[in-house]
Amino acid sequence: MKLYIIRHGETSWNKEKKTKQSVEVIHNLIDYENIIEKSKEQIEDVKKSEIYTFLNVGRHTEEDKRLSRIIEASKLLKQDNLKFRIVMIGTGKDDKDYKKLVSKYSLQDQILFLGQKSNPYPYFKIADSLLTTSEHEGFPVVYIEAMTLGLPILTTEVSDSKKVIQNKYGIVTNKDVDSIYKAMKLAINQGIHNEETFNCEEYNNQIKQKLNILINNCGGKDE
Repeated sequence: MKLYIIRHGETSWNKEKKTKQSVEVIHNLIDYENIIEKSKEQIEDVKKSEIYTFLNVGRHTEEDKRLSRIIEASKLLKQDNLKFRIVMIGTGKDDKDYKKLVSKYSLQDQILFLGQKSNPYPYFKIADSLLTTSEHEGFPVVYIEAMTLGLPILTTEVSDSKKVIQNKYGIVTNKDVDSIYKAMKLAINQGIHNEETFNCEEYNNQIKQKLNILINNCGGKDE
């Protein structure tokens, strides 16, 4: 038996390693009851609005998260006179650069930097969709958090996003600014909707089953 640790997900692993062996990806269990309970906390800094609201949660590091793509796409959306806002939760070494770019394009009314939050889940409840524009990711936990809370996802193609998200829980787009802009414009004009209801308990049960099989097979020989 061989145990692989997958960083970028099953799709990326198969492409990079070109393995002919079957690869089993085991994602993290999700504490969905805790997430749902925490999402009920009242927040005062941002309220639910009729204006379409994107939510981004994560580190502010350009080498992987590429939040500049969101800002550049937002500039184009503003030029189209579209009403929207983006709630940004998180911090990182590129915070100042992002804020300078927002100021340069006069997007302070559209892009709100709220910093790090010990409990980000109430913000999922006031948003219309989760927005991620990363260059590369391991399987993002924020996907499962959004799916748990019923928030549709707009993401660039990373890890297993097409396999997990597309035609189920949102939209997967290419990584260039124009594609992101068009996907965001579609969301603002028509909305993004979940095509399936995420079953948190079933998700955890499937992971437990995979872990049990892995544990039971640990005594086997390498093939």
